[in-house]
Amino acid sequence: MNRMHKFLLTFDKDEEQVWLNGLCAQGWALEHYALGLYTFVPCEPGEYIYQIDLLPGHGFRADGFDGYREFMEDTGVEVVARWFRWVFLRKRAEDGPFEIYTDAASQIQMYERIRRMFVFVLCLELACGCNFVAALVRFPGDLFFRCMGAVLILIIAAILRTIVRCTRRIRELRERQ
Repeated sequence: MNRMHKFLLTFDKDEEQVWLNGLCAQGWALEHYALGLYTFVPCEPGEYIYQIDLLPGHGFRADGFDGYREFMEDTGVEVVARWFRWVFLRKRAEDGPFEIYTDAASQIQMYERIRRMFVFVLCLELACGCNFVAALVRFPGDLFFRCMGAVLILIIAAILRTIVRCTRRIRELRERQ
């Protein structure tokens, strides 16, 4: 079977959904996901509509996944992939529109879950970053530690961007209520 592999590291659920649905419109269906690496298989162009959800839970652990999956399957939604609490869902386009959260209150809850998870990840990154800062102070000319410090700064900036975007979306949704 013909497969296509793509790498995308994004922290924006909405951008990721648009990207997945765009690839599906070109005839590529998501088959697997792990750490930014997506595997696609051929499908009829536009065969599916994709949605991404973040399950309730703490840290990286999802609560109630089995019941969630059963509920989704009962409504004709397929759980395509899962990465910790991130869940990639799809439904056949011929079955009509597909949105998980249609009201502002449930959308707010979802973006609050995403924001909380990224605040948790930010705390982990900052804790790990202390080691790099200590190494940079101890070995200021070491190229490896400088590069790792730069990567850490980029990751922290991306996480902060996601937290700010979620906060804006929550504010916009609250204003519409």
